[in-house]
Amino acid sequence: MRSLQRADVIVMACAFALLGVACTGHGFAAVRGTEATDQTRTELLTEIAYPQLYPTPDGETHFREVKVLLSVASLPPTQPFAQSAVQPATTIRHAVFPPRWGVYDRDHNIFHTPADRRFISIRRGETWVKTSDGETRHFQVGDVFEVLDVGPSKGHITWMGDQPSIMLFSNHP
Repeated sequence: MRSLQRADVIVMACAFALLGVACTGHGFAAVRGTEATDQTRTELLTEIAYPQLYPTPDGETHFREVKVLLSVASLPPTQPFAQSAVQPATTIRHAVFPPRWGVYDRDHNIFHTPADRRFISIRRGETWVKTSDGETRHFQVGDVFEVLDVGPSKGHITWMGDQPSIMLFSNHP
């Protein structure tokens, strides 16, 4: 394994930015060997955040930011990196939506709920999601968000842009 170079750090930071994941802490460490130092451990991220669409007991849906704590993983011969605790997942599904899918629902205020709780990763195109409280968020390539508003909530409205959209659904319990 080669050492982590400055260019690798920049690429990794850009990847997190493209994922739409808010990163806090001290950033990435440029490590020149395979052994972690105390300084390296303190330079790694300590948490990330992602948007979550969730229902309240009254059935209304809202967005909030969820923070996930990270800890240092050291798996020689690789350099140390930050990771979260394992989260359960059940299935994944690729979904392809045609251009302007859901625009009719948006224009006629038609809400829906997902079949499963899931993380959604935008692989191509762009999408907008509107909660029942009226907040609308725009997601594009690299963004990741979580939807928890399965029935009996009021759900949300989703629509696509002018290009086909490809998403990866990672379902969880």
